[in-house]
Amino acid sequence: MKGRRRRPPRRSPRRPPGEQQIIMAFQKAARPLLPGELHQFLNLTPTQTGAVDRTVEQLVARGDLISLKGGRFGLAEKMNLVVGDLSVHPDGYGFVTPEGGGQDIYLTAPNLKEAWHGDRVVVRIEGRRGRRREGKVIRILERKIREVIGLLSHAAETYYVEPEDEHLKFNLIVAPESLAGAQPGDMVRARVLHYPTAHLNPQGEVIEVLGAVEDAAVQTRLVILKYGLPDAFPPEVLDAARRVPDQLDPKTLASRLDLRQLPLVTIDGESARDFDDGVCVVKKPGGHFTLYVAIADVSFYVTPGSAMDLEARMRGTSIYFPQRAVHMLPARLATGICSLRPDADRLAVVVILEYDRRGRLKKSRFARAVVRNQARLTYRLVQRLLTGKDRDLRNNYRPFLKMLQWMAELCLLLRERRGERGSLLMSIPEAEVVLDEKGWPVDVLRVDHLVAHQLIEEFMIAANEAVATFLGEPSLFRVHERPDPAKIAAFRAFLKSLDFSLPKEAGRDPRVLREFLEEVRRTPLAPMVQLMLLRSLKQARYAGENLGHYGLATEWYTHFTSPIRRYPDLQVHRLLLARLAGKKAPFSLKIEDLEAQARHLSQRERLGIEAEREMLSRMQVRCLAHRVGETFAGRITGVNAFGFFVSLDELYAEGLVRLVDLPDDYYRYQETQQRLVGRRTRRSFRLGDEVVVKVAHVDLKRRHVNLVLAEADQHGEPSEE
Repeated sequence: MKGRRRRPPRRSPRRPPGEQQIIMAFQKAARPLLPGELHQFLNLTPTQTGAVDRTVEQLVARGDLISLKGGRFGLAEKMNLVVGDLSVHPDGYGFVTPEGGGQDIYLTAPNLKEAWHGDRVVVRIEGRRGRRREGKVIRILERKIREVIGLLSHAAETYYVEPEDEHLKFNLIVAPESLAGAQPGDMVRARVLHYPTAHLNPQGEVIEVLGAVEDAAVQTRLVILKYGLPDAFPPEVLDAARRVPDQLDPKTLASRLDLRQLPLVTIDGESARDFDDGVCVVKKPGGHFTLYVAIADVSFYVTPGSAMDLEARMRGTSIYFPQRAVHMLPARLATGICSLRPDADRLAVVVILEYDRRGRLKKSRFARAVVRNQARLTYRLVQRLLTGKDRDLRNNYRPFLKMLQWMAELCLLLRERRGERGSLLMSIPEAEVVLDEKGWPVDVLRVDHLVAHQLIEEFMIAANEAVATFLGEPSLFRVHERPDPAKIAAFRAFLKSLDFSLPKEAGRDPRVLREFLEEVRRTPLAPMVQLMLLRSLKQARYAGENLGHYGLATEWYTHFTSPIRRYPDLQVHRLLLARLAGKKAPFSLKIEDLEAQARHLSQRERLGIEAEREMLSRMQVRCLAHRVGETFAGRITGVNAFGFFVSLDELYAEGLVRLVDLPDDYYRYQETQQRLVGRRTRRSFRLGDEVVVKVAHVDLKRRHVNLVLAEADQHGEPSEE
């Protein structure tokens, strides 16, 4: 019997070339290729050509390959082409940041073609202007802007949206049937249907009518939309919040340290909406102090991995606007159940710190507790109680006077100890917007850093530091790295223009910098020097690795004291309580996971800060828009080649005195001395000078305030030259 003939083994089909092989083929060819030429070059089988053509399309979409006339494809890098994101300046020109790194490419307004701010584009290098490369947009790879927020206007038979974003240079045309009920003068949100071409403006449709531009609530909504803030909570998160009981279970209370008899108080701003922290100080015989810092126990109500927790983590932080807040947690928890309201029993995590008579920490304890806020105090009220002599007021708050005095004593001691180790004791004024009954700003007050503010600052720093020290590593940290030497050098040059000398050791040793600040504090230039120093230092951020905190001059620091409004604090609460209970942490403590979480939370924090700053800027210019023609005293806080900025004394706002509005002379800019000097009169305007100015014009859309020198102060100060 003959044996069966054995079949040869099947060969698996050869996989089509991948992206890297295709790129290498173009490099070896050293010229643009037609699709057929590429197929031959790669020696493809008929079944592989389709996959390779699809990969080529992906490379074109990404910008690695460029589609040329005649059907050929070429390597972008070989054709003097660069792929990157476009940033358009309000004045019309733009810059492209190359994806592969390197210097930005400058584009004149005509060379932007139909590209918009934020678009991912291909730019051809056209030449150089000095050291700067210039380019021209030849292709738009990706449109980043899908919606436009702006003012609906009407001219002849045409409706159009004027973009709120000053970086967008086109008006969006809207057909009458696509207005969705909007009227000229309304702020609207519109979807882009067709992007601009060489001959046509972009077209769109209204998808939301926000309301009249003069409505204060609309201004808040504009900022929320501009920064993509998650305003409304998903239904499942609101349902979870509604299910949280507002009454405390007796079993829960029995398992906690009962501190309801302590004279615990909250101290916050006048317009505070939620109360994370309560404080109490007891002074003992011999001058020793016990500090209680009670922080809302949000972790009891928000379970890790729940819908409410995932939403809070995504948001990262609460954001506060003058008219309202965008909370991290639903209001039922943020301003109700978790908030340490007066005369209500609340669950808290308490840090108990024992100090000797010199303010040196001797012992720290941590516990889950139940507390009761005995009084809701404000910074202004505490300041009046500590420094004023209003008998009626003091009688009304007599039960708390002794404790407030103990707080002030302990605060002073803690600041002294911090100063000794090199902590930067800076006091930067803040803004407080005063609103009318319609929510519009009638004033923007400058709130100085008073003793009352320092009390809470010192007690929160002490609690954060104690928790970080107790937890050690691994954990989530609040870090502040040493300053960049180049920025410190620039700061030193700035100080030299003010006739100050900063020691070289300041960049390495915060104690040297603190001693320098103590000397400057005695001069009128202290606020400006502190502000410039802040700009010279690195930003504090969250990290999964402990890098220390330069500004506070401490090795261990975290954020623990605001879990209602900051997600990092909630995570640190969970970690602390797990450690106290001898349990495993409810989230990954791998360094890469902690770093990823820290990056996300730092990004959310920065976004929130930017949104709050823009809202304040809108309030400032609208307040000044009603005061055009009025005169204010102020101080020069910035000097450049086109004028100088003046910070007003009466209002927490600033404006620009333009060079063209100094009619008495031609002025030249001396950068090293930070001043403008008249060529004929030798008069100068330098950083720190006091001036009297008048509000000349306010551009609400671009949020610019133009000032002119008041008649009595048209000529500045004589130069020393």
